[in-house]
Amino acid sequence: MYELSAFGLDLIMHTRHLTFSDRRRWWIFGYISEYWGILPILLLLVGCSSPLSERDQALAHINGQAITVGDFERSYVQALIQSGQNDTPEARYQHLDLLIEEHLWYEEALRRNLNSDSLISQFTELSLKRAVGGRYYEIEFLEQLPQLTETEIRQAFARYKQPMIVRHLFFRNEADARTAHARLEAGNPFLDEAQVAFRTENFDSTAGWLGEIRYFQVDDAFAEAAFALSVGQYSDPVRSRQGWHIIKVEDRIRTPVIAESEFQNRKDGIVGLLRIRKRRLEGDRFVRTFMENRNVQINAEGLRSLRAALGRITNNSVSLDDTHDTAALPLTPETPLATFTMNGSTHTFTGDGYFFWLPELPPSEVTSNPAASLGRALRNEALALAGLELGLSKDQIVQEDIASSTRTYLANSMRRLQPDSTLLIALRSTSSIRVDTVLFQQIMVD
Repeated sequence: MYELSAFGLDLIMHTRHLTFSDRRRWWIFGYISEYWGILPILLLLVGCSSPLSERDQALAHINGQAITVGDFERSYVQALIQSGQNDTPEARYQHLDLLIEEHLWYEEALRRNLNSDSLISQFTELSLKRAVGGRYYEIEFLEQLPQLTETEIRQAFARYKQPMIVRHLFFRNEADARTAHARLEAGNPFLDEAQVAFRTENFDSTAGWLGEIRYFQVDDAFAEAAFALSVGQYSDPVRSRQGWHIIKVEDRIRTPVIAESEFQNRKDGIVGLLRIRKRRLEGDRFVRTFMENRNVQINAEGLRSLRAALGRITNNSVSLDDTHDTAALPLTPETPLATFTMNGSTHTFTGDGYFFWLPELPPSEVTSNPAASLGRALRNEALALAGLELGLSKDQIVQEDIASSTRTYLANSMRRLQPDSTLLIALRSTSSIRVDTVLFQQIMVD
C-alpha cells in the first residue's frame, strides 16, 4: 500500500540492523541522534544569528559582488550540519574563504560559457521549483505560526529539567494501535499488550522498555505525548515519524529545582529548540493536510514499473538471474505514477516528473522504499505548483535562492574540470577582494 507518511516534511526513518531490544530503542532515539548531535549548531542559529538589518550588510565584496552576513550565516550553518564540524573561529574563517573561492570559480565558469551547458536549464528549473515550493511553505505556514508564550517556554524548561522513564507499544499502522488501545481501556495490562506488540516468544518483562528519555532528545510527537502524562498513565495512540505508539510513563527521575537565574540563562536556547519543535510538528500536519486535500490517487501499475526500474538502476551486483519484476511494464517518461488535484484541475505525475525530482530525494529512500520516494517527489511537485500559482516565481527571496543555487552549481562545474592549482592563485591575485574585517570580528564575537 502507498505510504501517505511520505508526504511529511522529513518522515522516512530506516532502522539499522540491531538486536530486537536495541531496535525498539532505535525507533525513537535513532531519529533524534543526528538532530541532537547538531544541537550546538541549532543554538548557534538561535542565539547568535544577526539582527535582520545586519544580515543585509556586506561582509565581503568580490569584484563588486557582495557576500552578506545573511548569506554567510545560512551557508555556514548548513555546512556545519553536513560536515559535523564544530563551530570554531578557524571554521568561520575557512568558510568565508570558501565562499570567496566559490565566487571566483563562478566568474571563471561564466567566462568559459559553462552556463550555456544544456544541463544548466534543467538545473535552473529544478532550483526554481524547489525555491518556489519552499517559499510557499514559508508564507502559508511558517509566517502564520503564533509566537511562543512565556508559559510555553517555562513549561518546556521544566520538562527539559526532568527526564522520564517510559515504555511503549509500537505499531506500523493506526488500526493496530487503536485496537490495542481499546484492549487497554478494557483493562488489559500494559505489559501483556507489550508481549503482543513486540511478538515475544516468551514472557519478557522488558518488552517495550525504553528507559530514560529527555524532552529534547526524542521524536517531537513522542516527547509531547510522553511529557504530558503523569506516572502510571498511558497515552492515546501517537503518530511519530517512525510509526504509531502508545506510551506509558513508569517514573520520573527527580523533581527538579528550577532556579530563575538558570531559566534566564537557558531561555534563548530553550526558545530555539521549542520553536524548531513546533515548526516540525505543525509543519508535518500542514504538509499532510495539504496533500490530503490534493486527492492523490496512485497508479498501481505505474508504481510497479517504477519499483522495477529503480531496482535495475540501483542493482550493482552481476547475476544471470533477474530478480526484479520482469512482468512490470517498462517505465517511460510518460508512465502515469499518480494523479492529484489543484484548484479543481487534475494533474498527472509521470515518470518524467519523478526523475526530475530525483536529485532532491534521499538515495537510501529511493533504493529501499520507492513508494515513499514517490510520495516525497509528488509532495515537492504539488508544493511547487501551489507556489507558482501564487506567482512566487518573481518573489525576491525565490530569486535570491535561485541565484545562489546557480552560482554554486556553476562553481562546482568549474571545479569538476580539475583546473591547475595555479589558476585559483591567479584569480585571487587579479580580482578585487575586500572583506569588512570589523563586521567579521563582530560576527566572531557573537
